[in-house]
Amino acid sequence: MSTKGRVHFLPHRAILLALAVAACVGAHGCAARPQDCARPDVHCAGLVTDFGSVDEGMSQQAWLALQDARSAGLLDRVDFIETVDTRDREANISAFGEDGYDIIVTVGQGIANETIAAAQMYPDLYFIGIQQMPDAVSDLTNFVTLVFHEDRSGFLAGALADMLTRTRHVAAVCEVNFIDSIRRYCDGFRAGAVYADPAIDVDVIYRSGSQELLFRDVDWGRATALQALEQGADVLFAVGAETADAALTAAAARGALVIGAETDQYTRLPEIRPQLVSSAILDVRSGVLTLLQDALEGQFPGDEYVGSVGLAPFHEFEDRMAPEMVTKLETIAGDLESGVIKTDVPYEVQ
Repeated sequence: MSTKGRVHFLPHRAILLALAVAACVGAHGCAARPQDCARPDVHCAGLVTDFGSVDEGMSQQAWLALQDARSAGLLDRVDFIETVDTRDREANISAFGEDGYDIIVTVGQGIANETIAAAQMYPDLYFIGIQQMPDAVSDLTNFVTLVFHEDRSGFLAGALADMLTRTRHVAAVCEVNFIDSIRRYCDGFRAGAVYADPAIDVDVIYRSGSQELLFRDVDWGRATALQALEQGADVLFAVGAETADAALTAAAARGALVIGAETDQYTRLPEIRPQLVSSAILDVRSGVLTLLQDALEGQFPGDEYVGSVGLAPFHEFEDRMAPEMVTKLETIAGDLESGVIKTDVPYEVQ
């Protein structure tokens, strides 16, 4: 199988664990074996979303990681609770805590404070918070937050956009800039495009509308994408759940090339596949899998763990990506990881 379309590879340990995954991955029913999770010889992990389904985005990747661990024999039981009312976050976490689950994974910034409170209440359990920055700094040894350098992933997307544009004009449609991960993604996109070509025209547009429509302002996403195309952009990057989905879909329908974010949008948005070049991904699945194994081996890192980022496979664009383009992206990815390229430095003609 070709790996031409993947710029950043999974850590070796994660690959070995992934190879052990059996056919139950992806089937929610696999987690339902009756087990007494309070027993020391039974290893259980539960996942709680900050809001919504485990079938989307980072929640889906985290849930797949739990199933990977179960299929690899690391866990005896895995379950999830989908939060449908934000007032239930604390109770949802406590449900696993009271049942003696060894590891509790929570997803999203919205559930960060409830996760910290639960880690304090259940000091003998391990807690993994995905992309969480609690209000209060914690020195808890049983809590770790899985974070990412979204700026590096965005930087790669910007460099990729520079390789693809014919008009020398690219754009990013982004959710609100007061969310750090969104800002890192989109400022990174700008930096990557300008690094590749200081003369390129880059539009980065952040949403400033109602917070009630946070991550689901589809009308704004669609209209902003179309406006960017009317102003000359022919490659569009978008970040921000449903807001971004609307932007990518509208741009692809008009013939622009598009680049997704967070997870591989090829599987989520089949209607944009002919125009989707890649996605700037956060490797939640292997990050969670690594932390699960560390917890079970008594090597839990605590504090903060930085996961891998990169570009998803090019899928239908693989044959259109010249080898020198892929090599250049791999070099940039390596330079970002080693610190040779710093995304917070303005790039100008030398």
